[in-house]
Amino acid sequence: MRVHSLEKVKLLKKLRREGYSINELVHKFSIPKTTVWHHIHEVPISEKYISQWRSKYGGSAKRREKNLQLAKETASQLIRGPYKDYLIALSMLYWGEGSKKACEFINSDGDMIKLYLIILRKVLNISESAIKPTMRIFTGMDEEECLAYWSKITSIPKSNFIIRFNDGGSSGKTKFGMCRITVRKGHQTLKIIHSLREQILINLQNNLIQLPS
Repeated sequence: MRVHSLEKVKLLKKLRREGYSINELVHKFSIPKTTVWHHIHEVPISEKYISQWRSKYGGSAKRREKNLQLAKETASQLIRGPYKDYLIALSMLYWGEGSKKACEFINSDGDMIKLYLIILRKVLNISESAIKPTMRIFTGMDEEECLAYWSKITSIPKSNFIIRFNDGGSSGKTKFGMCRITVRKGHQTLKIIHSLREQILINLQNNLIQLPS
C-alpha cells in the first residue's frame, strides 16, 4: 500500500534537485528522515543549486562546531564551580548507563535515577518541562505499584510517565522495572555531559600521574 501520494514524492524529488537538505524536507513535510532518504537518496542535485546546497552543509558543520565549543566552555565553567563532585558522579553514571545518541539515562536502581535527576535539576538547571520519564516493566509485574515507586523516586506525577511493556518476560532481578529519563531537545545537554566526562577524565589521569610511586 502506498503511504505517500505520487504528487508528494514528486515534490520531494523536485525540492531535492533544487538543493533542499534531508532535514529541511523532514521539517517541511513532517515525515520521518528514513522515508525522505528512501525517496531522494538517488536524486542528484542540479548543477545550478550545488553551491547553495554546499553552503547550507557548511553552515550546519559550523553550527555543530560552535555548539561543541560552547559545550566544552560550559563544562569547564561547571567543573570550576562548587558542584565538582556531582559532576564527577554524573559523568560516571552517564558513561555507564547513558545513551550516546540522545540525552537518555536508564536504570533499575532508584538511587541512581534519583541522583541523576538531582544533578539535572540543581546543577545543569534542566527545566521540569524538558524531563520526560518512561517506565519499562515486564508482563506480570504490578503496574500501579511500579508506577507509584518511580513517581516517588523522580518526584514526577504518574500521569507524566510513558509506560512500556516487555511482553513475555519476567521481572527477573528488578522489582519495579526500569526508568528512563529523557531530556527533550537535549542535544546540547548531551554535548555538555560528554565534555564533562572528557575533561574530568583528563584531570583524573593527570592527578594520578602526579601521585608518588
